[in-house]
Order: sequence, then C-alpha cells, then structure tokens
Amino acid sequence: MDGDDGADLEAIAEYYETHELTEDEIMSAEPGEPVAAESVMITTSLRLPKPVMDEVRRRARERGLKPTAIMREWIEAAIADADEPVPLSVITAAVAEYQHRRAS
Repeated sequence: MDGDDGADLEAIAEYYETHELTEDEIMSAEPGEPVAAESVMITTSLRLPKPVMDEVRRRARERGLKPTAIMREWIEAAIADADEPVPLSVITAAVAEYQHRRAS
C-alpha cells in the first residue's frame, strides 16, 4: 500500500465489516504483496507499577506523544545495534530524555 496505510486499512476494515463475501470470492482470492517483517507491529501487554506508568504518561504528554509511542522509542533505543544507523526518532527521544533529567 502507498500513502496513508492507516487510512487504507481503516477503509478496508470498514468495507468488510459491512459486506459479506461468498465462498467463491474467498476461494478465488489472490494473496497480496508480502509485508516486510520490519513493518509488522506486534501488540503486547506490559504490567508496570502505577507510579512508573504515571511517569511514562507525564513524559509522553510533555512531548505530545502517546505513552505507547514513547515506550517504543525507549525500547528501540535500548536494543539498537551500535553498528546500525540510529533512527532520528530515537535520537530525538534521547535528547528529550537528557533535557528532562537535567531539568529535574
């Protein structure tokens, strides 16, 4: 998919929520293009103490992010390979975290 994949997926989901396929349509369906493993997002559950999650929410709010986005940045930064280029979002997150710690 090109463009805004999120909007495309929402439109597809809405279509299939309101339309039914026949068995013939299902059986004649062709597989789509393979999706790169790097672009697949996996949902997981993480249990954190309330004070930790409150701090995550506060820091995310300061940066205009969702808590899940800031946690994803932190995890990606923690496991980044030293030989690979660092994504700009990780560098930005590190700078913001450094500035936050200096201000505390």
